[in-house]
Amino acid sequence: MSYQVIARKWRPQSFDEVTGQEVVTHSLRNAIEHDRLHHAYLFSGARGVGKTTTARLLAKALNCHRSDTKTTTPCRIDDENACPSCVEIAESRSLDVLEIDAASHTGIDNVRDAIIDGLSINPARDRYKVFIIDEVHQLSRQAFNALLKSIEEPPPNVVFIMATTELHKVPITITSRCQEFQFRTIANSKIFDRLKLIADKDKIDASDEALREIARSGMGSMRDAQSNFDQVISFSGGRIEAADVAKALGSVGADVLEKVIAAVADSDARTILETVDDLVSRGHDLRNFASDLLGLFRDLMVQKVAGNSTERLVDSAAFSAEKLGELAAPFSESDLLRFFHSLCETESSLRDAAQPRYVLEVGLVKLVEMKKLAPIEDILRKLGSAGSHAAAAAVGEEKKTLKSDSVRPVVAEAKAPQPEPKPRPEVSSYDAATPEGSLPEPPSDDIGISDTIFESGPVETIVPFEPGQYGGELILARIPSDLLEHFEDSRLDDAYESALRFAGDDLRPLKSGGELAARLSDRGRSARSQAHSAGGGTAARPAIDLSHLIPKAPSIDTAQSLPELSDSPTKEELMAYANALPSVRLARQIFRGAEIVEVRKHEDQGNS
Repeated sequence: MSYQVIARKWRPQSFDEVTGQEVVTHSLRNAIEHDRLHHAYLFSGARGVGKTTTARLLAKALNCHRSDTKTTTPCRIDDENACPSCVEIAESRSLDVLEIDAASHTGIDNVRDAIIDGLSINPARDRYKVFIIDEVHQLSRQAFNALLKSIEEPPPNVVFIMATTELHKVPITITSRCQEFQFRTIANSKIFDRLKLIADKDKIDASDEALREIARSGMGSMRDAQSNFDQVISFSGGRIEAADVAKALGSVGADVLEKVIAAVADSDARTILETVDDLVSRGHDLRNFASDLLGLFRDLMVQKVAGNSTERLVDSAAFSAEKLGELAAPFSESDLLRFFHSLCETESSLRDAAQPRYVLEVGLVKLVEMKKLAPIEDILRKLGSAGSHAAAAAVGEEKKTLKSDSVRPVVAEAKAPQPEPKPRPEVSSYDAATPEGSLPEPPSDDIGISDTIFESGPVETIVPFEPGQYGGELILARIPSDLLEHFEDSRLDDAYESALRFAGDDLRPLKSGGELAARLSDRGRSARSQAHSAGGGTAARPAIDLSHLIPKAPSIDTAQSLPELSDSPTKEELMAYANALPSVRLARQIFRGAEIVEVRKHEDQGNS
């Protein structure tokens, strides 16, 4: 007998031997045992995962002659007593089980001749007539329409089994008439177990590392892995090692992948270039290498995020979970994410690259440079608070206007008068400064109100006002710009631009706010207009009144008397007293909307 390839020789002969599709086989066996057989099935999934094999097993279970009715244990073809029906179905030559390749029978005439015209004919020998349509998505739209009625209401002894690798191409009118089973890709561990069983039965000397590499090369397809196993056996001739698998299949071994990861961790670009040169000299497919490296970065990221407790997520990895942990240790999650996205772009560029070697070299060296990047958190931590304050001050220099409703409420505190008040900082006024000592003394009440003080910030600013009966100053904090709410004032911008156009300003920076006020004032503009007219130029432009845009100095009535306070004043009396203070009234005038939220009485030692 001629040689039979492993994929055909070791095709599953029972539902128990179908690897990785336990959900599908369990459902089909229950349907057979409880006589709940459907008339149309649709098997979808990747290539080489058991769709056609399961369809044949179902056909054998329906027509096995060793049982008087449907059975979940049909005959095996290696059994000497196997019934003719099971043998013919397994060899795809049964008269009552028709396998149709939709890729070569796409038209409506093919469907009519092979299926529709034969529906009314009873099975020649078996109990059921079974139509297995492989790659059903290849049928034309007319062929699908012709099948609708037959699939929806077939004769009682007819069963349709359709298989496809592209479920989205099957019309919804077909899928709605079928029971759909989705076949999953097979885990590498299960493919390895199957290959190990085949090697033991056929007495093939292969190491476990080599079998794992072959299982990983199948990428979830049992048939692909078995075909690769055949190829490696032909190449090696004797004992099969992992190096033989890499040479026979043209894949990159795990040692090369580990070498690249270590070079990226050590920022060793030279080793990466030497590795690429070695791959090119040995004729490896650089795109396959990039895909393998991409999968390894994915496994490292999963290992970094999930840890060793999720071995199922890294089942297809080229390394064990412990080894993945060692390789992922030098990197952070953000590093692995950057590597993955960058390598995705490199792998995509390799498809159409005229010089794939150059593209791969540059892409891998880019990974080395990415490793040198420091997270922004570390940079800010090194810069320290000085850098943060400098950045805040730079932002604060923007031309913004502070909203009045974002000012914090004023808090006034009531305290007993001090015998010798501490000297205050020098106070300036919008008008002429008042000579020191000319201010009257504060009233000698039992309860006094301290000056209104806002929360201190990095630098305190003295806001002067015209001293009245009690004098004093308003101490404000320079609040960082990121803590304030700002908005652009288009009126100020438009007015300033208009003034520039009329005055012929050279746009040089202004030295102070006073110079800005002078340039916007009627007095300065009138002087310039008169000078322009006297010089023999054109007629002076009319002055524009912008005085409403110039902030005016605050003023309060200092002659207002303070209310009298009792020995034990209530909160209402304290609040009224605080609102009458000149400093508080001035603060409320400057900061519109500011309100006193609390008044407290201070009791110093020696005073009641």
